[in-house]
Amino acid sequence: MGRDTWRFAQHEREREAKRKMHPIWRGVGCLLLAALAFAGYAAAGWFIRVNAAQNWVYLPPVLINVPYLTFLPGGLLLQLFIGMVFMIFGYGVLAFVYALAFPVKLGETDVPPLRRAAHKRPR
Repeated sequence: MGRDTWRFAQHEREREAKRKMHPIWRGVGCLLLAALAFAGYAAAGWFIRVNAAQNWVYLPPVLINVPYLTFLPGGLLLQLFIGMVFMIFGYGVLAFVYALAFPVKLGETDVPPLRRAAHKRPR
């Protein structure tokens, strides 16, 4: 009797079935990634327009029209870079909200956190 028993094999199959993710969640993650990319690009366009009017951050003209990339429209490279920054920040906010909504639960193989004893002061 041990790991070769039918009951253990059944238990392993149940654990693996519980651990598998439904395939639709992969599609939701893919759509979420595309939505974050689009939102980052749109937010970068907004930021560049408002920054030109309000002068929040100085952007040298070399960043807007890169001299050795004349085949790209003006400001596209800058908008892609700022969009990537917005996308990273958006993912961080999304991960923080997800962590608050669904905290980590200890599994059967996890060790519970250590409980520290109160420190006694020497007299």
